[in-house]
Amino acid sequence: MSLSASPPYALQLRDVWLRLGREVILRGVTLDVPVGEGVTLLGENGAGKTTLLRLLASGLRPTRGEGRVMNFDLRDSRAVRDFVHLMPVDAGLYPDLTCTENLEFALRMHGQTGDVHGALRRVGLEKVSGRRGRFLSAGMRKRLALSRAHLLRRPVTLVDEPFANLDDAGRALVQELLGELRHIGVTLVIAAHEPALARQIAPRTLVLGSGQLVEA
Repeated sequence: MSLSASPPYALQLRDVWLRLGREVILRGVTLDVPVGEGVTLLGENGAGKTTLLRLLASGLRPTRGEGRVMNFDLRDSRAVRDFVHLMPVDAGLYPDLTCTENLEFALRMHGQTGDVHGALRRVGLEKVSGRRGRFLSAGMRKRLALSRAHLLRRPVTLVDEPFANLDDAGRALVQELLGELRHIGVTLVIAAHEPALARQIAPRTLVLGSGQLVEA
């Protein structure tokens, strides 16, 4: 099977293998995700979901096979990163920057502007806007990372365990903000252990197991 740009695909993989050290993580993975689609990625702990997201964000290179992100070669990390935002499970914040500074820095990195104060207010962090990332609770860090993803609105947004460390109100906020991204045409891939919640935003479901990706 060849890679194609028509119909428009946000993500494409063809027979991708990935080896880290002696361990084979991905085995012949093939994937097509049209622009604007929402995908829920399921799998047991250690199945390689986080690794797959990192590969799609060009943080890892395939050992074998090929891939494209918004029609750019996956190995062209500079081009790919202009279109992709990865929200990691640990939030990926700068611990010595305040909430405000974390968002401002993210915008500058992408050459964007945005309403940082409004973004913090939306996730209930306006009262701790001057607190450094290292002094935030796990739930606050998750909310700040969610705010950053929503503020950046990258065409492809990859989210790793967005519901972890959040109460019911926080989980509802995740659904609301990620749902808004889907509504404006952002392509979402959500790795989660809460399929019922994730599928409300991203109804297509893929399962990763034994290094292989299959439709649920």
